[in-house]
Amino acid sequence: MTPMRVSNPTVLSHLLNVLSDKRGNVAVVAALAMGPLCVAGLGAVDLARATSAKSQLQDALDAAALGAARTNATTNAELKVAGDKYLTQNLALSSDFVLTSSTFTFGENGRVLATARLDVMPFVAGLVTGGTMAVGATAEVVRAGSKLEIALVLDTTGSMNSGSKLADMKAAAKTFVDQMEDISDKATEPDTVKISLVPFSSTVRVDGTAYRYSSWIDQTGASPINNEIFTTASGTQFANRFNLFSQLGVSWGGCVEMRKAPYDVEDTPPTSGATLYTPYFAVDEPDSQTAGYGQDYQNDYVPDTGSSTNWRVRQGRVTKYGGTKKGTMSTSFGPNRGCEVRSLIRLSTDFSALRTAIDGLNAAGNTNIPIGMSWGWNTISPYAPFSDGIAYGTTGYKKIIVLMTDGENTISQRDTPNDGTYAATGYIWQGRVLKANGAPLPQGASDAERTEALDSRLALICANMKAKDIEIYTIRVEDGSSTLLKNCASGDDHYYNVEDSETLTAVFQSIAGQIAALHLAK
Repeated sequence: MTPMRVSNPTVLSHLLNVLSDKRGNVAVVAALAMGPLCVAGLGAVDLARATSAKSQLQDALDAAALGAARTNATTNAELKVAGDKYLTQNLALSSDFVLTSSTFTFGENGRVLATARLDVMPFVAGLVTGGTMAVGATAEVVRAGSKLEIALVLDTTGSMNSGSKLADMKAAAKTFVDQMEDISDKATEPDTVKISLVPFSSTVRVDGTAYRYSSWIDQTGASPINNEIFTTASGTQFANRFNLFSQLGVSWGGCVEMRKAPYDVEDTPPTSGATLYTPYFAVDEPDSQTAGYGQDYQNDYVPDTGSSTNWRVRQGRVTKYGGTKKGTMSTSFGPNRGCEVRSLIRLSTDFSALRTAIDGLNAAGNTNIPIGMSWGWNTISPYAPFSDGIAYGTTGYKKIIVLMTDGENTISQRDTPNDGTYAATGYIWQGRVLKANGAPLPQGASDAERTEALDSRLALICANMKAKDIEIYTIRVEDGSSTLLKNCASGDDHYYNVEDSETLTAVFQSIAGQIAALHLAK
């Protein structure tokens, strides 16, 4: 072929300018690159959509597995029906996400195993894969299988009358009972949840009519603490407390005293001697004028007899109780003085009766947390006095104590020779409360020393209960020792520090949730 020749200088110049012009290169390159960039961008969107779908699927499957485990399903078919229902309710996806499969089955040891698959309709990735993108999720849930024995140990001391604390506590405790009843109703076995109620102040009250002649109550004065308040010039004298009640024409109110150490912090069965429970008897305090003392004894309810000027002899004389009473006997005057607390309720599945009893709680007296915990323990113990609890270590059972208190342990001081009012600890001069070193708390001890001694007993009883695999929740409301109650609890997540009693309902709901918790294993 003959080469083309351009002889016209003008044409030649124009052709050279066209060939050397680079102004359109960017547009050409951009046009060529647009396709791959769009594919990559849409692919990233597909990946983000798939990741989001997987996250939503996992959350929905976790919730569905938990929901299915809470039902009373006993077969894989029943479990799948329940699981699919919850999965559908919890999975809210757009139309280009399709749930393609799910499984809900029982595994070993009551576990619930769940899987689910979701297909994502891609924007671009399907051009490469030829179809949808699949995402999956798995969940494993430990199904709660324990039967529960729960003791509610509630502070009903005088300080609970402050503000709305008592009302708030009642509302919270009833909500707790509601939740436990709901759990029981959904359980596959009967009597899955049993609850006892132990109100406490400076003492604890059992049913004075039902247990008046029980063998675990000291009927004959066999306990060594029985006679300590009935002193003579040379020691003590025997007294049958029930006989003294009869002489006064007064019924035993049902309150009990702390047992002699170490039984005060143990659940040793009451069989004889110091293991027995002593009926609460607030002794008649001496006629201050006759005895030559200017102090006003608060509980002088019968005239003294005899000529002794020794206040302890006049106070301890047992022959005076048949005399004329100086006033109407009540829980504020007479042998039942200080026994204002409501009666405890043993382990029960009568949730309505528990709520009624909670509604009837009153608040009076000082704080003795150890005696409250002791009787909370008694209600779930397999041993007497009640023997209502299942044997320790029984597979499939859990024993739990929930303690709520709003103050510090207290043994009152008063400017009389007794150095305080009578309580379940007796008088301080009896030396029945031991300090942390094991020595008796002496008369004249300061408020701080008295609190410290009862705190040490509480620490011991908490340790002894946890050694029996009893799970302890503690709630501190506004006052008291946070360290003491935190150490008493079974763990940091079992201790609640409540600054405002209005939040008690939320706290009790949280505890109920923990107790009944079904937790994700994977």
